[in-house]
Amino acid sequence: MAFDQFDREITGHLAEDARISATELAGRVRLSVSATAERLRRLRTSGVIRRFTIDIDPIAVGRPIDAIIDVRLSADVDNEVVEQRLVAVDSVVDVIHLTGSFDLQIRVAACDIAELNDLLVMLKDELGTYETNTRLVLGVLPGFPRPIALG
Repeated sequence: MAFDQFDREITGHLAEDARISATELAGRVRLSVSATAERLRRLRTSGVIRRFTIDIDPIAVGRPIDAIIDVRLSADVDNEVVEQRLVAVDSVVDVIHLTGSFDLQIRVAACDIAELNDLLVMLKDELGTYETNTRLVLGVLPGFPRPIALG
């Protein structure tokens, strides 16, 4: 699929506000509504746009503890079991498989320190992790996270 300047503009505007109307989006990128709608359809069906989502403030919904847990798994751990178990934990918001000294990085939005500790205990006792390193997030720099650069 060719990805041109109009597609860059469309995805850029959607990254800022995924709820923008097709009419407003068409006006911003200087295309007809039907041409813009066709490009949106193509961007979705080709997989460039994977989903439309919202950004929820974790503090506003009672999850003020933002933490990152690096996990080194034991050699005998079944990765599928780990994945299935982590998907079932409400406080886990992101899991990344890594190269380097740790196998996974887990981002957590917990209600309190007790909930974070329960997750750490589960990682050790139920999943048999070899090592964890937990860090509390103090804040996110202004302007981040940001959309993927399309230029």
